[in-house]
Amino acid sequence: MCSFGCLLLADEEVHSHALLEVPPAPWLTGPLIVPLATVVPYGDFEIQSYVYCTTNTGAYNQDWNSVSAERNFFSLNPQFQLFFGLTPWMDINISAQFYYNTVNGQNSVNFGDFPVALDFQLLDSNYTPYFPGIKLIVREIFPTGPYQQLNPRKLLADQTGAGTYATALDLVFYKTYHLEGIHFLSTTYSIAYTVNSPVHVHGFNTYGGGYGTNGKILPGNNFQAIASFELTLTQNWVLAIDNVYSHTDATQFFKGDAGTRADGQPASIELPSSEQVSFAPAIEYNFSCNCGLIAGCWFTAWGRNSMVFRSGVVNVCYTY
Repeated sequence: MCSFGCLLLADEEVHSHALLEVPPAPWLTGPLIVPLATVVPYGDFEIQSYVYCTTNTGAYNQDWNSVSAERNFFSLNPQFQLFFGLTPWMDINISAQFYYNTVNGQNSVNFGDFPVALDFQLLDSNYTPYFPGIKLIVREIFPTGPYQQLNPRKLLADQTGAGTYATALDLVFYKTYHLEGIHFLSTTYSIAYTVNSPVHVHGFNTYGGGYGTNGKILPGNNFQAIASFELTLTQNWVLAIDNVYSHTDATQFFKGDAGTRADGQPASIELPSSEQVSFAPAIEYNFSCNCGLIAGCWFTAWGRNSMVFRSGVVNVCYTY
């Protein structure tokens, strides 16, 4: 989003009446969480380098009440997203991510799961004055992160994946409105649904398990909605915020041997349905139309059967 929206607006400026005083096009990098709203056109590429520093401080129970954890779980998660334009209306997005996790003196460094996506521009945001642009994202997530045969002494520090081939469809709506002078409001809305494939699990795993666990489970599907806004203060400085709602279905059937816990009782292989509401305010500084930096925090406000987390996030975006 950091370059193509402002390039399109710049094109409009060129064709404006010569006597009209047209404000400079906005430079936009973010927001932090919502997907990129426009396709990277053929011949261009974009790099987004994120760093998430996250602390899980507890969990929300079934009644939406937060319960503090006995120990905090800390995670450092660098992510690199690469966008390559394939046609004027389609690009490919490849992401690589790593985790450094630590909890109660237990540490682990591993790859995360590996998403690959195709983005399709269904409607350009400048096609009509008021109706937003529309982009369709088709994403496949490959299970490259460790998710099973975990070391129980690591307290899940060595778990960085879900083990499932996940297929996601995401509709993104995007529009930039000129308020007055140099002030613009950029709006982005995302609605995504992710379908998971069955997972073979052995030993301690993402979904529970214990000693001798050997079976197959179907993770719950996920729905996520994001409403994001950016407000330009100057051409360089921008305020941004993401508002995120997520719902995950309960895990389905488990077939096989559940195994046992350390106390000899049968292990549990299931996760209940969960919900989470979170916010991510941020501030941007854009060096040019092609390069910007955004930094902010991402934190939970409400939840049910989900984690309580606080995260600092930084992203550097460059388009060529």
